[in-house]
Amino acid sequence: MESTTRKNSKHGKHSSYTRASLTRQVTKGPLDDDPVPPHEPQSSTAVSPDAAGIPIPPSPFPDRSISPSASVRIAEDPPKDFSFLLRPEIYHPLTQLDVPISFRKSSNQPSVSASLPTLLSLGHFRAAAIAAAHQLTNSVLAIDYSQIFDLLYIRLSCLTLINATSLAAQEVKALEDISSPFYRHSTTQEHLMPWGLRLLAIRLQGIGYGDWRKCLMGYYELAREARLEFARVKKEERIFWKDKLEDLGIRVANTLVEMGDLEGAARHLTNLKITTEDPAKNEASRSRLVLMYLQIGDLKSAERYVTEDAAEPGDILKSSLKPLLHAAQGNYETAAEEWYQLREESKSDSELIVQNLAARPLLESLINAGYSFNALTFNLSTIYELCSEKSRARKIELTEQVAAQDVSDRGWEKTNLAFKI
Repeated sequence: MESTTRKNSKHGKHSSYTRASLTRQVTKGPLDDDPVPPHEPQSSTAVSPDAAGIPIPPSPFPDRSISPSASVRIAEDPPKDFSFLLRPEIYHPLTQLDVPISFRKSSNQPSVSASLPTLLSLGHFRAAAIAAAHQLTNSVLAIDYSQIFDLLYIRLSCLTLINATSLAAQEVKALEDISSPFYRHSTTQEHLMPWGLRLLAIRLQGIGYGDWRKCLMGYYELAREARLEFARVKKEERIFWKDKLEDLGIRVANTLVEMGDLEGAARHLTNLKITTEDPAKNEASRSRLVLMYLQIGDLKSAERYVTEDAAEPGDILKSSLKPLLHAAQGNYETAAEEWYQLREESKSDSELIVQNLAARPLLESLINAGYSFNALTFNLSTIYELCSEKSRARKIELTEQVAAQDVSDRGWEKTNLAFKI
């Protein structure tokens, strides 16, 4: 690091600044499809970094260490001041003006004394977002970055879950450049921020700044880091980073779709290889890949994955890909027949099957069974609009039904948008 002092000849003032010279290792591109170091034999199919989807964050408290051995490597770090994340003006006030009155007057409303973990476990995400902001601005030490990042993750993820993504996209700007050396351990260079928060922040900053390229650059930087970790850790730990790379690859494709670059997304997906060793994760990744192909209109590639291997009996997720493909191809009657057949074979009214059949009695049966996800209430409200002149009254009744349901960690409170009010 070198310090340079310059003199302003006109005003006679001195200004000093510090330049940091960082050594960058020469590596392959982060999204190249071979994470295995060249000096080691490659024992499995090459994998490119990627996978996408939304969101509900896997945990309200993401893992602090980004790899199984990270906690061993991180030594004591001199305290850093994160008071810039504790300013009250960062966090927007949340009201219930966009919440149906049935929810506002419900006995299920949380107590003002409820703890943050309790609010999360009961699905009170709006109240949890408020509580997280209150703790950030009142009861957290500026040097306690672990707690600050945990609370910030809860705040941002809860905002996205209550359809307040625009607010989250503004608040996340307070983090500024998360690739800055400031966010790294001064000795080990480990990133201080949890992986889950980094993923969320990259996407939200892309939305907040209206720059999807910034989002892509953030994902590629994470992929570069994941590849370096893959090459450095022990063999038994590599599956951890391989999964991270596959997830990042789908996220990149999803971002390209949101940019409107469908051709770029198609080229990117062509280079992806799903090689997860865990069968369950492998099937989930392949299903997400099929959905991405359907989204960009590449039906041939989607059909190749669907017909490559048959779904096991009882595997509703994988079995649902075939009728979805037929619907995308315009074969609606065939798709409907397959959905009904899948319903009979599974001997259950799975919300995935019923939602795609889109029949009013079936959708109402899901409500009666205690389901109330946003797509369900929105679609049922749409049917009410199409089939009744008194659709508003029926939608109000629907809000009362949902508000009377038991609370759960899937989320209880809904906004007017979920009922098209």
